[in-house]
Amino acid sequence: MNLKFAVLLLSSSSAAAFNVAPWEAKKVQMLTEAKKNFSNVLAAGAICAATLLPLPCPSNAADSFVIGTPLETQLANFGAASYPVFNSISDVTPLTDKFLGFVDTKIKAPDAADVAAKAVDGLLAIPDAAINEYKGVLRQVVYSGVSNANCVTLTGSGATLQKLQNSVAAKSVDASKITALEKKFAPANSVVPMKGGDICLPGSAAASEKLWVAQAELTANMPKAEASALSASIKKAGLQATRPSLVSLVSAAESTFSKSPEAIKMVAAGKAVEPNVIATTTAATK
Repeated sequence: MNLKFAVLLLSSSSAAAFNVAPWEAKKVQMLTEAKKNFSNVLAAGAICAATLLPLPCPSNAADSFVIGTPLETQLANFGAASYPVFNSISDVTPLTDKFLGFVDTKIKAPDAADVAAKAVDGLLAIPDAAINEYKGVLRQVVYSGVSNANCVTLTGSGATLQKLQNSVAAKSVDASKITALEKKFAPANSVVPMKGGDICLPGSAAASEKLWVAQAELTANMPKAEASALSASIKKAGLQATRPSLVSLVSAAESTFSKSPEAIKMVAAGKAVEPNVIATTTAATK
C-alpha cells in the first residue's frame, strides 16, 4: 500500500486540475468546474480504493473494465505524460498538509471516517490472486532494473505516508483491519524500492504507463458491493467542498506540479481520461 497511499494525495488534491486547461488562463473556469465535478471526480477514483488513481472501482467477473478498452490507452497516455512531472517534484509534503487540512476542516469528521472505512473494506475485498498479479507487473515491468541505488524518488512520499496514516480519518478505522490490510498488500509492497524513506518512481515513461494501467486493473477487482459503497461515501464527502476550499487545493497543486509545459500536458491527459473514468465507474457500480 505504500505506493498507493503516496500517490493518493497527488491524485486527490489535483483532481480539479483534471477538468481544466492551462493553469493561469483558465483559473475562473477551474474553480467553477472543480465545484461542479469535485464529488464525481472523487467518486470516480482519485481516492477510489486508495489506489491513488482516477480509476474505476468495478468488476465481479473475468471481464476487464480496463484491459483492451479505450480507458487502458488513455491511462497509459496519462502515465507517460505524468512521468516527467512526478520526477520533477521537489517535495510533496506541502500538498500533503493542504490536503489533510482540507479534509479536517471542510469534510465532516464522520463522513471522512466513513470514506476511510469503506476504502479499507474495499481493498480487503480484492482477491489475493489479483494482488499477486499486480506484484508480478511491479517486479517484472514497472520496476525492472530499478533499485534504491539508481532510482529517482518521489520526494516527501515517506512523510506523506506517515501523515496519512496518522490522520484522524485513518485512525478511526479498526486497528485489526489496518493490520490485515498491511499483511494483504505486503507481497506487492515488498517489490517497490525505497530510498531514504521515500518511494522510488518507475524508471521510464513506458514503465509509468504500465503502473497506471496495472493499478486500474487491480482496483477493478474490487467487488461491486464494496466499490459501490465506497463511491457513495466519497461522493457524499465530496459534495461538502466549497469554492473557497478548492482554491487552496488548486494553488497547492500548482505549486507541487509546477506550471511547466510538461505539467500542462499532464493536465490535458487527465482531462482526456476523466469522462471514461466516470462512465466506467458509473457502469461498474450499478
